[in-house]
Amino acid sequence: MKKKITYLIGIIIILAFLIFLFTTTSYAGTQKLNDLKYDVVLNGDGSANVVETWNIRVSETNTLFKTFELDSKKYGSITNVEVAEVKTSGEVTNFQDTGVYAYHVKKDGFYALNRPESEFEIAWGVSIEDTETKTYRIKYKIENAIKTYTDCSEFYWQFIGDTNGIPAKKVTGTITLSKEVSNKENLKVWAHGPLHGNITIVDNKTASFEVEDLETNTMVEVRVVTAENVFSQNMNRVNISKLNSIVEEETRWADEANARRDAARKTVITTLIIIAVITIALLIIFIFVIIRYIKVLRSIKKVVPEQEMKYFRDFPDESATPGEAAYLYYFDNRSSFKSNVSKIVSATILSLALKKAILFEKDEKNNVYIIIDKNYKKLNNEDELKIYGLLASIEEYVRKNNKAEQDKIRISMKDIENYAKKNDQKFLARIEGIEGIVKTSEINKGNYTEEAQKMSSKWKNKSAVYYSIGAILLIMGFAAIIPIFASILLFICGMLCGKIAKKSRNLTQKGANEQEAWRGLKRYMEDFSLLNEREVPELVLWEKYLVYATAFGIADKVLAQLKVRYPQLADESYMISSGYTYMYMMNRMNFDRMIGSGIDRAYSAGMRAAASRYSSRRWRRSVDSLAEAGGRWRRRPEWAEDNEKIEIC
Repeated sequence: MKKKITYLIGIIIILAFLIFLFTTTSYAGTQKLNDLKYDVVLNGDGSANVVETWNIRVSETNTLFKTFELDSKKYGSITNVEVAEVKTSGEVTNFQDTGVYAYHVKKDGFYALNRPESEFEIAWGVSIEDTETKTYRIKYKIENAIKTYTDCSEFYWQFIGDTNGIPAKKVTGTITLSKEVSNKENLKVWAHGPLHGNITIVDNKTASFEVEDLETNTMVEVRVVTAENVFSQNMNRVNISKLNSIVEEETRWADEANARRDAARKTVITTLIIIAVITIALLIIFIFVIIRYIKVLRSIKKVVPEQEMKYFRDFPDESATPGEAAYLYYFDNRSSFKSNVSKIVSATILSLALKKAILFEKDEKNNVYIIIDKNYKKLNNEDELKIYGLLASIEEYVRKNNKAEQDKIRISMKDIENYAKKNDQKFLARIEGIEGIVKTSEINKGNYTEEAQKMSSKWKNKSAVYYSIGAILLIMGFAAIIPIFASILLFICGMLCGKIAKKSRNLTQKGANEQEAWRGLKRYMEDFSLLNEREVPELVLWEKYLVYATAFGIADKVLAQLKVRYPQLADESYMISSGYTYMYMMNRMNFDRMIGSGIDRAYSAGMRAAASRYSSRRWRRSVDSLAEAGGRWRRRPEWAEDNEKIEIC
């Protein structure tokens, strides 16, 4: 069951990542208009002079361009094109007209040409590799832009097409007649596009329009009609009356727009009501769940030792291995066992030496070597057998590499490190498997229970599920209210389940008592020299003390105190003749630090070797270049040819 839940959590996390990955569009270059401004002057001859000012944020782009659909029924042609960059200082750099089509236009050059797709295209080179904010000015003249009927004149122009590929934070424009109308009522203006746009008659010859937050693929067009003949030189004339039909058409469209606006308003209200109902329902459901979890959390009683022990001189469990003692000592913080596993392995090696399963030797350079007694068969503890087996495997590795025939193989710290690099999986499996072995041992001894373990795992898995679903909703919802609100509630539930998991991982009363005794022994070893005791423990007892001191990470402190209480530690002949070989070596050579740092290096080497076997991979996606021909505003990504897929890594 535990494995199934773990797999489910993994699948949920992977799905969340994939949803996030593939719903995020990536392009070879990106652009966003901060401000787009149009200045249009309608001339008496029916033409229109247009100045576009682009304040645009550009990333990794070679060429910017815009297109006009060629339609002789709407206008004549586009002439007098100029392109320039306007610096922040006000300086203007005019671009050179190359007169030649190029997919990538050279920097500070432009062309303005008819294209085969029934388009007129203006393109200019920017050559921006990073991200910059630039201001460009495009000037052009629209011939025959105005139609004069028998009762009115009309300028009807689509400034932005519905295939536009660049979003704009703000779009503004002014349209100025060649001369004023005598009566403001004879000047009529309309605009088509987003419902939140505005168009205004400023005075008797000027109209202005404004749209904020214009999305891609959204058009903006303006219609200006004058009932007075202010375009006397216009030769683009149609001998029909048009004013009434234009007004009727715009009135119908305005009514339709108002209906859509009302429908949108109703949709917003309905959506808000639905959001409120769902939010309240979620809140009620999760309040009950949270209250239930709080009750469960409060119902779990922490098992405390029956007697507090500041100091404890004896061994709480004479048969306990360093790993078993460390499991209880570090029990309240599971990560501490893993983070101190090198110390625990070092202590286990010392315990093996104390039991004569291995021997230590040093050479003239004070390098320490381990020698295995292959005839030793008295080990009963699985965690010690696992480390003994690891040392035996390292010995065989040394024998093969050195092609040694002798029975006595000396294992150095460097040999352990090299073995860990070459056999990382085996090495890590033995080292990291110690925790599971000693946990089972503590369960068998009655210090811990399988029920507590299962309960803790169940709530831990619940916590992971809550966090995973909450993360998915947060990723998918982005700025949406309900997913974010639900994510917060799920995270709260996940946090409570995590607390329940931690609190339910309880020792038995026997285990809590023994844990307190081990902690008391640790304090006794740390403060030994400060205590005024009549009887000083014999050195043979301190040999065993040092094994556990190494597992608890205080061997250096204990040795420093032993030097004060036991002057004979400095007498090499006495210590060796009395059988205190490894204690003497620990005292004279920082032996514990030497072993500990060696195991640390080997463990790190094994981890690095395991990690290096997984080669790095990059996600690759293909995206098409922006809008097909016919769009009003587009950009070309740098280093891409026509119809080429752009690889994004």
